[in-house]
Amino acid sequence: MKQGWLIGCVVTALVLTSGCVTQRTYKGTERPVTDPGFNKDNAALERMQLGLTYLKRGNTEQAKYNLEKAMEYAPNLEEVHIAMAYYYQKVGDTARTERAYENAINSRNVTGDAYNNFGVFLCEQKKFNRSETMFLKAINMPKYTRTADSYENLGLCMEASGDLSKAAKYFELALKYDPRRANSLLELARIQLTLEQLPAAKAKLEQYHRVAIATPLSLQLGIDIARAQNDNDAVKHYGLTLLAKYPKSQQAKQYRASMH
Repeated sequence: MKQGWLIGCVVTALVLTSGCVTQRTYKGTERPVTDPGFNKDNAALERMQLGLTYLKRGNTEQAKYNLEKAMEYAPNLEEVHIAMAYYYQKVGDTARTERAYENAINSRNVTGDAYNNFGVFLCEQKKFNRSETMFLKAINMPKYTRTADSYENLGLCMEASGDLSKAAKYFELALKYDPRRANSLLELARIQLTLEQLPAAKAKLEQYHRVAIATPLSLQLGIDIARAQNDNDAVKHYGLTLLAKYPKSQQAKQYRASMH
């Protein structure tokens, strides 16, 4: 993906987007699983949180120990498998990451988050067709609320695969669910410029600038669209804005060079 990024649901203390796994504090209990007051799922989530805390601190040995304890307590819990997949991603074991996500989507309490995260991983591995399948399964899961995220992920993934028409379709769907998604607007404008859909590209970029702060990338895109339309006034407008707001940016340097 050129400028976009895939949106995953990262667990607990390492959250990048909200609404994934409930954060809990590990209480240090070592009660045996035969204790009638012992709740295996709660113990697993506590161990999972502790494991992720160790992982955040760089202690992979203790992270794995506690995540494996969580797996021992609740081997069919989606959150635990997602956490284990995240651990394997962090240590660079792609084969075990994929197996952990397979376990997550086959867990007893599977939600769209497992499918979405698996889709992110598969897209990063350039397994585009299977990634698309996972994102669509996430979207079709009952009570899944992050539909716009998954459609945007689909757009980014199809863009990475080179299928720009399909990417544009998915960005449009993301915007139907959330018309103010800045990343989808910018990526869609970029695609429409590439496909020479110039009025649409201009409109989407203008919509982007109504909901987000102009960046060197968005201003450069404005220059590129204006040049493709032979609109010298718009080129000058975007160029002067770029020089005023981001004079040290690479895009500003390129614009200065083009003026000579």
